[in-house]
Amino acid sequence: MGEQWPMPVGAMAPFDDQPGVWLRCALHTHTTESDGWLPPKSLRRYHAIKGYDVLAITDHDRLTPAPEGDDDLLLLGGAELSLKAPASGGPLDVLALGVTELPAVSRDATLSEAAQAIRAAGGLAFVAHPVWTGLRTEELDADAFADVSGMEIFNAGCEVEQGRGHANAHWDVWLSKGHRLVGIATDDLHTPGFESFLAWTMVHAREKSRDAVLDALRAGRFYATAGPRITALAGDGHRLTIRTTPVRSIAFLAQPPMGTALNAGRLEPAHHARRLPTADGQSVEGQIDGDLLTGATVDWLPGLRYLRIVITDEAGRIAWTNPMWPDAAAEGHVHAE
Repeated sequence: MGEQWPMPVGAMAPFDDQPGVWLRCALHTHTTESDGWLPPKSLRRYHAIKGYDVLAITDHDRLTPAPEGDDDLLLLGGAELSLKAPASGGPLDVLALGVTELPAVSRDATLSEAAQAIRAAGGLAFVAHPVWTGLRTEELDADAFADVSGMEIFNAGCEVEQGRGHANAHWDVWLSKGHRLVGIATDDLHTPGFESFLAWTMVHAREKSRDAVLDALRAGRFYATAGPRITALAGDGHRLTIRTTPVRSIAFLAQPPMGTALNAGRLEPAHHARRLPTADGQSVEGQIDGDLLTGATVDWLPGLRYLRIVITDEAGRIAWTNPMWPDAAAEGHVHAE
């Protein structure tokens, strides 16, 4: 209990001292131009009223022009491209975020070909809802992921509709193979009031502009959330420290089966993870029932290929950091310094 916050460690992206702004981003939405219920202008107004900063309209296989509005919402060009999974033959959907034109992609294109086309159109490729589509993890290899920026770690629409919104297992399989994928959370909004405003991505960009948001997404300067906030993240190569809004659990996850979790109200052993001191310094957080956690530390152990953190609040809402790596091999991705 001798450790006190702030600890003498360096802050890590996106919580370092780089100048910029935090932006609440809706990165997967649909309008009446494909299969959504709201016209583009109404969808824009819907998100502006709820305090979003960035909106990507991602209608199916088309680029919907940005609707005009009397707000300061930043609109990113986008589309959801429909591909076919290489082995199962099922759907393989890919978000094209930030594109300035519709990527020239056929349904029979490979993920790599689609990602290259998205990149040529000025955007970033993210694999959408892999659990909902039934995508097999072994269908995608290193070549397939070569030009892919990341994936949806949580899709609220798929969760509300079928309970298939979480892609934790897929993420860990692909991360364990060395694919350095960042993870976004989205509503995949089609139906107002059904899957509205249940998940979003908090991006730390140098400014509120298209290029700055895309640069931040490319570099992993963001975290995904369905409610809880992550307020600080720091590491020195030996230990990571996270600060959060009050939560009931903090899980530190590496390649399976490696990982550990701290749970509020219980003092069960947690391998290499520790609670933070209470404000008065007389105890540790989460020691008794009703006493929630607002942070924790964990050792960075030899043999970890990556480490990512998942926090869950009292309502069961979750937030996810991007994976952190023990080296700087992947330019632009967060890592332990």
